[in-house]
Amino acid sequence: MTSRRAFTLIELLVVIAIIAILAAILFPVFAQAREKARQASCLSNHRQYATASLMYIQDYDETFPFSANLNGQCVDTFYSVVSPYVKNNEINRCPSDKDAINTQLTTGAPCPNTPPWTSIVVNGGLMTNGFFPGAMPIALAAVQNTTGTIMLYDGNVGTSPYPGMQVQLVQARHSTTFNAAWVDGHASSIP
Repeated sequence: MTSRRAFTLIELLVVIAIIAILAAILFPVFAQAREKARQASCLSNHRQYATASLMYIQDYDETFPFSANLNGQCVDTFYSVVSPYVKNNEINRCPSDKDAINTQLTTGAPCPNTPPWTSIVVNGGLMTNGFFPGAMPIALAAVQNTTGTIMLYDGNVGTSPYPGMQVQLVQARHSTTFNAAWVDGHASSIP
C-alpha cells in the first residue's frame, strides 16, 4: 500500500490567509516607496529648472526672466524663455501631479517653445509679470538671501479677486510636503 502526501483544504486556506495578511501589510509600504520615488523625480526636475534658470540669468545681464510678457503675437512665459536651457520638456510635469497646469489655457496664446503642461510655478516676487505697466526684470544682485529665497515650487494657478490676475498656489503633493528650488540653485522638500 502506497501513501500519498497532499495538502488538506484547511492547510491550503491557512496559507492563503497568511499570504493575504502579508499583502495587506506590504501594499501601503510599496505605495509609500512609489511616492518617495515620484518625489525624488520631481525634486530632480526642480533642480534642473533651477540650473536652467541660472543659466538664463547669466546670459541676460544677471536678471530674472518675466513670468509672462507679450512677444509680438504670442505670450512669452518663464517656461518658453528658459526652454533653450532645458533638454526635456517632461521635467515640467511632476509625476505626482494629476492636475498639471495647461499652459495653453492659462496664457491664451503661448509662444511656440512653451511646454503644454507644467506643475512648477515661479516666485512672482522674482519673476515679475511683464504685463504690468512699467514692469522691469529683477536683478539677481537684488536678492539678499539666495539660499533662503524660493525661485520655483510645486504649485498650481488659481483665480484672483482682481480681474486678469492669477494666484500661484503652493501644492503639497508629496505626503504633506512640496518641492522648491532656491535662487542659489539647490532644491529641497518643504513640509
